[in-house]
Amino acid sequence: MQITFKNSFVEICVELEPFFRIDSFTDLKTGKNMLSTGTPKFVADREVLADYKLIGTNQTPQGWNFSWKNGPVTLTRHCFFWQNAPALRWYDTFETETDLAAVCYSTLVNAQFHTDAHDAEVINFYSCSDQSNHRMIKGPAKPGKNSGAYFTGNGMFLYKEGPMPDSQPIPCEYDFLYNPEANTAEMLGLGFDNLRKGEPRRANGVVLGLTRDFGLQRYWLERYPDYPESTAAEVLANSWPDLTFGVTEEAITKELHGAAKAGVNVVFIDDGWFSAFMGEIDETKFPNKFTKLAEIARGYNIEIGLWCNPLCMDYKDPRVVQWDGAECHDTMLEPNPWNWLARDKDYQPVEQYVGDGRGYYSADLMNPGYFEHIKNKLVALNREYGIRHFKFDMYHLFYYNTLLGDAQMHYEAYRAFMDAIKKEIPGLVVSMDVTRRGRPNFDFGLDYGRLFLENRGRNIPDHRYYHPYMALGNLWYTLKFAPASHCEIEMMPQAMDYPLEYILGTTIFASPLYWGVIDNTPADRQAEMKAFYAMIAPYRRKFQKYLTISEGEMPMKGTWSAIVSVAPDYSEGFIAVYRNGAENAEYEFDLPFGQSVRKIFGGGSAVVEGSKLKAVLPEEYSCALYQF
Repeated sequence: MQITFKNSFVEICVELEPFFRIDSFTDLKTGKNMLSTGTPKFVADREVLADYKLIGTNQTPQGWNFSWKNGPVTLTRHCFFWQNAPALRWYDTFETETDLAAVCYSTLVNAQFHTDAHDAEVINFYSCSDQSNHRMIKGPAKPGKNSGAYFTGNGMFLYKEGPMPDSQPIPCEYDFLYNPEANTAEMLGLGFDNLRKGEPRRANGVVLGLTRDFGLQRYWLERYPDYPESTAAEVLANSWPDLTFGVTEEAITKELHGAAKAGVNVVFIDDGWFSAFMGEIDETKFPNKFTKLAEIARGYNIEIGLWCNPLCMDYKDPRVVQWDGAECHDTMLEPNPWNWLARDKDYQPVEQYVGDGRGYYSADLMNPGYFEHIKNKLVALNREYGIRHFKFDMYHLFYYNTLLGDAQMHYEAYRAFMDAIKKEIPGLVVSMDVTRRGRPNFDFGLDYGRLFLENRGRNIPDHRYYHPYMALGNLWYTLKFAPASHCEIEMMPQAMDYPLEYILGTTIFASPLYWGVIDNTPADRQAEMKAFYAMIAPYRRKFQKYLTISEGEMPMKGTWSAIVSVAPDYSEGFIAVYRNGAENAEYEFDLPFGQSVRKIFGGGSAVVEGSKLKAVLPEEYSCALYQF
């Protein structure tokens, strides 16, 4: 049985028997067949299961689901294909009739390229932006083993969707096997420690697509169609650097007044708002809970956002205390009704912290009682106070090999939790704190909101230290392989040693996050900031639906950088150019099209010569936005 996926970019012919095999992936612009694939190897209980039988096909709004029986295992491939993207995506789910162990589904896809792949590269992410402002580890694909999330070459990209390699629940030594002589690349997944009856499993996803004509960026636009349009022109603020745990009703009231003067429309209340860790609102700090703050916010047309850690509770809470009556039982002989604490195989908390006058234990999302508890808590905050913006600190899921399930099952439990609150909270946007390793990262975060990236320098005496080009550098790297509309970029307009227009200009393609107490910025700067974001809002709404890439040099002190955003039909485009303390006042950037430019804001001048934009910025730290 064959099926064909076709749009104006590609035609993909797939054979479904005995198992899913791409016979051709044709670039309709060039007529070239770019690649084909073979049948993967599936091992369980030390035996190769190769007796695939197609048992079902089902068309969905975004593609197809195909199911095969392979011994006791039912494998369903969920395929996604869009009319406006040159890409095919899928992920596999597994169920079994009998318990299996040593399940190795090692080949996610084995690609045979049909044109030269001499330019092959592997791109990995460094997830811990607490420790580095450099997001990517990029280099030529080596013969043999390669670690990374993306394999690019031959005009194609192969994306291993799931936790980033340095944050996987089951650590992987490598992700791609590359054979340049045979012109093949195999994407690998470790499989599962076990596959039990009644425990469905999900493998890493796979995305194959063309790189030409903004192919990856077109895929992103189609991949996240339900991202709230209201987010496009938001300006966020978080007072954590100055207030830390000292958030109070009085302090946040001042923040809301400051936000109205500065053009901020989402004010976050960070850690410290509860009486016990992830408990109820602390009525000593917030005597009116969030009722009065919500009223003030509505009056200014501002929203409140809230910090949470959905995986932890106060260590004194009886629902997660370590000794909850277990000592009264012979655990081997008597079933013990364990509480919500996430316990390792030795019955100890998988994660715990005591300090700063408080302590918490990890709670187990695989416990139905806790799952409902934390879901209902967040839904209630939305219904009572209109809160739909959350910032989640996402803790180390590879710790969560508990009595109730292994790390991969907890990863899927977290996904189920996110799906549940997304269904209940209209317009949900979660700022996923992905500043540490071991957290569900990047594409997981993109499914539910924005990537919160720490954008500050290293080897400094104060964590609030800030350079605009460092923040821009983090974004510049990230948006090469993640959509700019789903990224947050920190800014500190209170940093008086940089021009305000330069600071604000670094933020226009992502979601600006004011970092600190708003009134630490002088009143005249607040007014300028409000006027700037009012002016740039119509363009930011366009950028959310446009194809955005980074150009020029990696933003560091002494460089020139750019971000380009173009309409999918190439009817117009924009380029922001940044002089980051460079000695030269002139620089050339490539333009994808256009013969002239119109300045939107900024200093200096620019002209188009051939396919180049020649930009001049007289000020050492400055920027300008042009339409072409």
